[in-house]
Amino acid sequence: MHLSTKTVTKYSKELQELGFTDYEAKIYISLLQSSPVTAYEISKNNALPRPNVYSALDSLEKKQAVQRVSLDPVRFVPVSPATLFSRISKAVQDRCLALEVGLEKLQPEEKTHYVWNIDNSDEARLKISQLILEAKSHIWIKAHFEELLPHLEELKLASKRGVSLLFILFGDSNQIKQFNFSKNCSVFPHEGDGTVVGLGRYLITLSIDFKEALIVNMKESTGAFTQSQPIVNLADSLIRHEIYLAEIFKHFSALLEEKFNPGLFELRKKYLPKEQVTELKERIQAKKVPVKTKSK
Repeated sequence: MHLSTKTVTKYSKELQELGFTDYEAKIYISLLQSSPVTAYEISKNNALPRPNVYSALDSLEKKQAVQRVSLDPVRFVPVSPATLFSRISKAVQDRCLALEVGLEKLQPEEKTHYVWNIDNSDEARLKISQLILEAKSHIWIKAHFEELLPHLEELKLASKRGVSLLFILFGDSNQIKQFNFSKNCSVFPHEGDGTVVGLGRYLITLSIDFKEALIVNMKESTGAFTQSQPIVNLADSLIRHEIYLAEIFKHFSALLEEKFNPGLFELRKKYLPKEQVTELKERIQAKKVPVKTKSK
């Protein structure tokens, strides 16, 4: 098999990125095309200086990329690419792991964890996917069900790994039931009925393994990720209190609505920004649940 100069150059450069010299790369490629051959034949067939060929072959033997198959004269054959690159891959992986462990020890025991800004939707989606993929014990999420649909399959795979999933979701019971896909899932409609409040339609809050937290406004494509423990604790506490509320609404929704009206409107209007109060009132009315007015 004869390769074009362009192809040889391409593969040679890629081999050099893995630590081969120019001569080593060219000789290994040459041996893949024709072997077994002597150093003299390699030099002649590839127009390479013989001393450089001997030196490169010696180095390739040490790399376990070529081997001898005869002694008089000495002929060489290449180690198969599958064997060679499997060995290189494992060696690189082992070295990276050793470096990771070693360099981690160079850091102070008390690390400073920063808050990383997210400023576009693609970055937000990628980070959410990464967190779901790397979760070990649990994933807690508060979000509108539509914002989680792009990650539904990833969440299912996390569940199959044994990760516990808990959802506080905006949306009605029919919309959110698709997230109750395994025994590892707990799904709660936000405050009992899933009514959207404030930024709830676009805000995603994740807490992962009590170690990481992410908050993203998908409408504005802005957000933040952190491993800072105080902020992670804050996100955990937020979702935990949403769980408490969901459980309370399961048992006392009628009493709460009687006291505060649907959507806790009479309570919320004291503390929400005016525009969000108006939006909440419109959402409640759209559900054909009249907002009660207090009698004078």
